[in-house]
Amino acid sequence: MSFNGTDIRRALEAVGPTPAQLKDLTDKLEAAQEAPARRRPGRRAVVALALCAALMVTAVAAGPSMWNILAEYLGPYAPFAQEMEGTASDQGVRLELVSAVSDGYTAQIFYTITDEEGGRFNADHTTVTASLEGTNLGGMSTGSRIVSYDADSNTLLMEVSATGIDTSQPLELVVEKIDPSSYMLWDSRFPAEVPEKPLETETTEDGDVVLKAEQNPQTSPDTDVVRISSVGFDEEGNFHIRLAFAEGITGMLLARPCGADGTPLANIQAAEVEGGMDCLVVEDFDPADLAYIQVYGPYRGPEQAIEGEWTLPLEIEAAEQKVVQVDRTLEDGVYVDRVEVSGMNIAVFFQSEDVDWFTLWITDRSGETIGVPLNYMNRRVNGTDTSCGLWSFETPMDLEDIASVTFLGETFPLT
Repeated sequence: MSFNGTDIRRALEAVGPTPAQLKDLTDKLEAAQEAPARRRPGRRAVVALALCAALMVTAVAAGPSMWNILAEYLGPYAPFAQEMEGTASDQGVRLELVSAVSDGYTAQIFYTITDEEGGRFNADHTTVTASLEGTNLGGMSTGSRIVSYDADSNTLLMEVSATGIDTSQPLELVVEKIDPSSYMLWDSRFPAEVPEKPLETETTEDGDVVLKAEQNPQTSPDTDVVRISSVGFDEEGNFHIRLAFAEGITGMLLARPCGADGTPLANIQAAEVEGGMDCLVVEDFDPADLAYIQVYGPYRGPEQAIEGEWTLPLEIEAAEQKVVQVDRTLEDGVYVDRVEVSGMNIAVFFQSEDVDWFTLWITDRSGETIGVPLNYMNRRVNGTDTSCGLWSFETPMDLEDIASVTFLGETFPLT
């Protein structure tokens, strides 16, 4: 059976929470304790997350619209979504848990961040500094993004994803900073107006020889956050591009010479100077090939970061699984303890000194055999000699449709 976003949205609206249930949930969240929860003693693991702005921006609204957005975003994974509750407030910012999708080894956690004072967030340039905390996180990999943003309510809908984590343990999502001033300049182009006369230099406190400022300033219609202060050759024949940042701008903006086809002509070395950056070309290039100067890189704007602590305890319910207890040695001397199968992933717990991975197939109830790609490998689970391989379906399956799993020369029925 195939699904599309419209099918899932209709299905979710049909079987999901009613408007009355959503209002009741909202009332409960409003009445919940808004002070950040105290951290649990004995925590031994913290995994940092860089939560970055997404390319897709849609409206976040209360009630069924939120679930419509999640249904569209999750696609065929929407039926696995569970509601979550929890709030934390600090610095005029409120976090609320919304939903999670997990089978015990992978997790997608969705929550909102609302600026209750207004005017401090944006859709495209916000980053969030956070950590996922628990007692035993193992070799987990993580990823995060902003799913959507609603300017009217100053609300971000966030996703945190994790692979290779035991989601049955108590976890906490701890947010420490929300920074609405994280920008990227991709490809701003400046005219290649280079004087024949050598330009004057000066030496920084760090001993770097750089061009003196404002010898032949140039601007670009592509950006107003940076301009060229001086560009050209010094008396030693070295080519420099000195950049001057606009007021309130900091970061790692860099410049390099490019040809007409957009190809960089040489590599550069950068040195910080007062109010900007001096980029020294470290390779020879023919000035006749110079078509323009490209300026690029990450930078911070003048907006103030919001720092505090927002802690959201996570109690995640895993999707249904079937467990096949193997407890014996198979092909190539690989000892397999057990196989755990959900509609999203297949986890195999095994021990081997020589085998790092292997291929795996499933056979469905119709008799069709499907290869399942290896997604993740966690070595020495909980400090033991056991490894956990995670094979992930390209699209989720109905657990009841999986008849058997085959790997290392043996087939294991799920009946």
